[in-house]
Amino acid sequence: MASTSIAKSNIAINALHSRLQRFPKPATTISLTPGLREFRPSPLSFTLKRATNGSSLPIIRAEASPGYVPEANFYKVEAILRPWRIPQVSSALLKMGIRGVTVSDVRGFGAQGGSTERHAGSEFSEDNFIVKVKMEIVVSKNQVEEVIEKIVEEARTGEIGDGKIFLTPITDIIRVRTGERGEKAERMMGGRADMSSAGSSARVPKTT
Repeated sequence: MASTSIAKSNIAINALHSRLQRFPKPATTISLTPGLREFRPSPLSFTLKRATNGSSLPIIRAEASPGYVPEANFYKVEAILRPWRIPQVSSALLKMGIRGVTVSDVRGFGAQGGSTERHAGSEFSEDNFIVKVKMEIVVSKNQVEEVIEKIVEEARTGEIGDGKIFLTPITDIIRVRTGERGEKAERMMGGRADMSSAGSSARVPKTT
């Protein structure tokens, strides 16, 4: 009988212990030196604050903002133009000292929607795509605006189909023959750099 009572008591104690485990534990009490008050640490609290100045995020400017230019040392100016305007554009670029130009024949349509092309007072259309020429030029950052202005000046007719110009940042340039990179690879003999140096040396008086 005694063993049965002890077993029942153990079962009751275990059940009570399991129930007590379900309740949250009280805050931990740290006993300090006698005579000092007991220190009861408060529960940890976290506060999420949103950055107001945005210093941790990259600053992104929209293309419409004044003075927007993507950060790069070189840029590729890609112009989709009318084929019969290419001679005028290339001639004007050569006079500026732009030597590195790539030209390729392409087809497509934009605002024209595949409509007929007008040239010298007459209209013609071979298919739904309009024949265009893509001109690609890689220049240094300080040449971009001048090159774009010159292309627009020489290629514009004022009618739908004059084309578009796309500007792409270029991270590096490598000359295959010499392995040169950057400004040395971008420089073309007889180009703007030579024209500028020749002009500056002509303006400097010789000293004896």
